[in-house]
Amino acid sequence: MPGGKLIRKSILVIAALGVAAPAVAFDYEELMKLKRQFEVVRDLIRKLRGREPAPPPPSPPTQTPAPGGQPGPSTDGRPVVVPAPATGMNFAGSCVGRDETGYAENAQVRVADGKVSQMNVRIDVPSRGNCRYQLAVFRQTKQTPFVELIANNDATCAVRMWQQGDRITLTASECASQCTGSAFEYAWPVEFNAKGGCG
Repeated sequence: MPGGKLIRKSILVIAALGVAAPAVAFDYEELMKLKRQFEVVRDLIRKLRGREPAPPPPSPPTQTPAPGGQPGPSTDGRPVVVPAPATGMNFAGSCVGRDETGYAENAQVRVADGKVSQMNVRIDVPSRGNCRYQLAVFRQTKQTPFVELIANNDATCAVRMWQQGDRITLTASECASQCTGSAFEYAWPVEFNAKGGCG
């Protein structure tokens, strides 16, 4: 698909801008222009869902030392900063939607202090099947810096959630066992906004 290369290049440019953005001062108009460009690329990517295999799931962020961390022991005489304790994610969201191709998401999630109390996710991929991630068939293995749940019947299947800025991402890794047909290869991460709706 010729548009796929353009979209992949656009994603790399947007990602590079996102990495460089903290070091560069933008005025409001420049930020709004970048936001509109990002939204165009995001909409193009959404149109590809279910048509092309999904990219590998994104990696959750790593824990970074927080300000106020305490000095710890060192082996070479230099102080080592131990990160301050991380707080768990707090989020309640519902994302229900279907695009013009028939790709559909129906996700309800509730997390309090990093503990998942509700996870009911269904992703329908037209002509390929569906994926279901339900809390009853997973066990939680991590609360911070991201939430991780492992399937009870498949130790390689992991669902992870994390927040970056005003976006919450829910992604599955190696979870074909939770899907029918070839849906897992075409299922994209579910994005929520901080208000609890679809991202």
